[in-house]
Amino acid sequence: MIEFTDSFSQACVAEACAAFPELRNRLAVELILPMFVRPLNAMGQVIGKPIVQPNAQLLKTLLFVSPQDLIDHLPREIGFCRYACPCDAYGVPTGEWQRVINGVYFNHGSNEQPNWSVHT
Repeated sequence: MIEFTDSFSQACVAEACAAFPELRNRLAVELILPMFVRPLNAMGQVIGKPIVQPNAQLLKTLLFVSPQDLIDHLPREIGFCRYACPCDAYGVPTGEWQRVINGVYFNHGSNEQPNWSVHT
């Protein structure tokens, strides 16, 4: 799940994803939620078909952009916080959201030659 602190941040992230396919792909891969539990061997390799079962925890990522971090109309950095909430046997969130990690997606390049990386 993705959440934004405000509509300004939402618009900036959308604009950056449209301008920088590399950033869009990075966000897509890093924000994918696991939908199925897969049986693993002792080395962590998948050894069988996915087992459909509710998630043990729900994850969300909060994205935010500061107006001071814009170059022209594109953000140079996008801050994030990731949260987790335990779920019951049916996959319904219970309890409080706990912050797991925070960091920033930062463009070390320019708008013409972007070089996005993640810092936590």
